Amino acid sequence: MDKVRVLCAMSGAMMQEFSTRTATRLGDYTLFKLLLPAFRAFLDINVRKEIEKDRLVILHAADAQHSGGASQEADIQRLLQQAREIDQKFLQQAAVFPVNIHIEYRDIEQFRRRRIERLLELAGRLLAQWEATPRFRAAVAQLYSRAEFESRLREILELYSAETKMLSRSVHIPQIFNFARDSLSETVHSVMVSVAKGLAGEFTHKVYRRTRPS
Repeated sequence: MDKVRVLCAMSGAMMQEFSTRTATRLGDYTLFKLLLPAFRAFLDINVRKEIEKDRLVILHAADAQHSGGASQEADIQRLLQQAREIDQKFLQQAAVFPVNIHIEYRDIEQFRRRRIERLLELAGRLLAQWEATPRFRAAVAQLYSRAEFESRLREILELYSAETKMLSRSVHIPQIFNFARDSLSETVHSVMVSVAKGLAGEFTHKVYRRTRPS
């Protein structure tokens, strides 16, 4: 089994589900009912870039684990630079939407950096333990209590939510005034935080449902 690929797939599936649930929940808001088709497509493009960034982080964690070294500041800076390069592809894809986007990295990268650090730590520890423990569920349970694991997943998702909130402030829609844009941004963030809590709990339940409580 290619455990690195499996972990990347699990991470990607969680992020995709996060995006899908967020879009569905936003459909309950009147303004988003009008914007939802385009906004859902926008979210899909956005989450695909995040899945690719997370894949690079997990691959780096695997390389560090195999080499027996810890990630250094230079490694984090390299991952941040790779993330910026992925952003440029995102901007090219987003050009089809009637919006102007200028990414303010000074606002975004404080959250992005913390998410990279948390994911590096989580992926590195999981992959190391998984080498010694045949089953993923057992590996997780040996590293974290149920509450600890849920907290780590939730923090990673919430950092993505905070980054998305900052990114949304970089989006300028000609037909919408700044105050309305800020209101939309707050709504998206509130929904994402709520979805993050539920999704982290559900994913944790799936992992721990066949393990003994710790």
